[in-house]
Amino acid sequence: MRFPSVSALAARAWTVAQRFPLTLAAAAVAALAACLGTADHGNDAEQWARVAMAAMLVVPLSVAITLARERRGWSRLAVALGQLGGIAVVALFYAGWPGPREQWEMLRYLQLSAACHLLVAVLPFIRGPEPAAFWDYNRQLFLAFLRSAVFSAVLFAGLAVALGALDKLFGVRVKPEVYARLWLVIALLGNTWIFLAGLADDITVREDGHAYPRALKIFTQYILTPLVGVYLVMLTAYLAKIVITREWPSGWIGWLVGSVSVSGILGFLLVHPLRRQEGEGWIGIYSRWLFIGLIPAAVMLLLALGKRIGPYGLTELRVLALALGIWLLTVAVVYTVRPGSGIRLIPLSLAALFGVLMAGPFSATRLAVRSQARRLDRLLAVAGSGGLADQSGSEARREVGEATRYLVERNAHGPLERAFGTRLPADTGNVQGRADSTTARLLATKSIAYTPERYRPGRYRSVQRPRTMPVPTTGYDWLVEMESGDTGTVVVAGDSLHYASDSARTTFTLTGRTDTLRFDLAAIARLMSDSLAGMPVWNDSTYTIPATGARFRGTLALRTVHHDGTGRLSGWSGQLLLALR
Repeated sequence: MRFPSVSALAARAWTVAQRFPLTLAAAAVAALAACLGTADHGNDAEQWARVAMAAMLVVPLSVAITLARERRGWSRLAVALGQLGGIAVVALFYAGWPGPREQWEMLRYLQLSAACHLLVAVLPFIRGPEPAAFWDYNRQLFLAFLRSAVFSAVLFAGLAVALGALDKLFGVRVKPEVYARLWLVIALLGNTWIFLAGLADDITVREDGHAYPRALKIFTQYILTPLVGVYLVMLTAYLAKIVITREWPSGWIGWLVGSVSVSGILGFLLVHPLRRQEGEGWIGIYSRWLFIGLIPAAVMLLLALGKRIGPYGLTELRVLALALGIWLLTVAVVYTVRPGSGIRLIPLSLAALFGVLMAGPFSATRLAVRSQARRLDRLLAVAGSGGLADQSGSEARREVGEATRYLVERNAHGPLERAFGTRLPADTGNVQGRADSTTARLLATKSIAYTPERYRPGRYRSVQRPRTMPVPTTGYDWLVEMESGDTGTVVVAGDSLHYASDSARTTFTLTGRTDTLRFDLAAIARLMSDSLAGMPVWNDSTYTIPATGARFRGTLALRTVHHDGTGRLSGWSGQLLLALR
């Protein structure tokens, strides 16, 4: 086997750079911004993350436009205008996007990123009849993605081991952030370059198709197709259970429907070129029954979502799940009625769906805000009629708090001011504590108590000693760092003291030849379980626990305490102070 020379690799890299200059420039900006963000963990880090993520949106957009130009024969002016338009869209998104800190903002970014990547798959073939080269083009994209992912992972692993060897063998100190920056450069710039190098120089040369990969057929026919069959049998059995027991479908049904949809449609796309070949009749049977089986699956998914959306309203994730459920049902009906439909409809419709739900009046956030505003109005009407009186822990009060905080977090001032009749300051929900205080103040106008979710019974919570609060060590001779999960022995004044915690982490014991020191943390566990309005201020009397034995006396000065909501402590850490009596 002949390996390519260094000069050949350099020539290929230069060809890719000339073919995709904007793409590689955007990837380089993303890598640089991401690396700069690792040097600062404050607000600047978030700004650099915004720059890097926005630049990565330009990568698929520019690839789609470049490949569309090569196939459609667009003029240089049309390409320049298209690329400027793509950059303008990304710039507008960047200007109005606060960053990935909040879940719903990250979701908006992922929708736009998915739409841009789907455009790569469909834009060069968006007009005219669907040729055989469309499938082969997407096969190239898929294989180039797999190749670049493997090459990038191996490259990073090899260089990381080399850096580790420099550190351990030659004493050259390598800071931890160097590894992170290495990964960012390889993942954002190197991976993009390797991916582009794997694309054919001319995507129009295979209009008539080519020999179907045998390994791909074996994978689809003997692994993926049977797996989809198992999923469909399970869904059919579950549908029969629903009909017999008259029980609504469980929310978990979404995972099963998602699995069968992704694997089933992937299998359909992979074998699409073989559907008219002699001896491949199983493909027609598979395709037809796949989409027939997806119809009841999509209906069950929509019923499960309706059961949740009815009482609790829409959220961004529920909007996406509902939209994808409707999309799946539509696609299943279309391909059942018209089994000869091409495959271009699938990525094109998905890209349009993500684009519509990303911004504008039908965005997932705006639809969710409108839904939660109606839910809040309904709940406040119940509160006004006395339906929530003296029920501080009721489900209804919890729902009022959830709906109000949801709108506060998203700065939905209009619905909140109409509901509570009061003006709100700007940026009420950018910080968790600020969102909680604003929610509590609004609900107080309706005489409704608010308990933040993290302080409710059954919720995980933790407290921590302030970093500036010193630990008094007067009268003690030894200090040992301890954690609840530790078990071992410490030698003090010639005595070996074995230490361990009980299973509930509420008793910490030191046992020596003549001593047993038992530190009781049960009171702290009860305090954290019973605290509904918020955790008490850290103080030494609460979180410093003394114990005395025959020869030693000690104090356990806690630094952090974690509670799992079950009446026990999930963990703690602190300093153990010891002295002879």
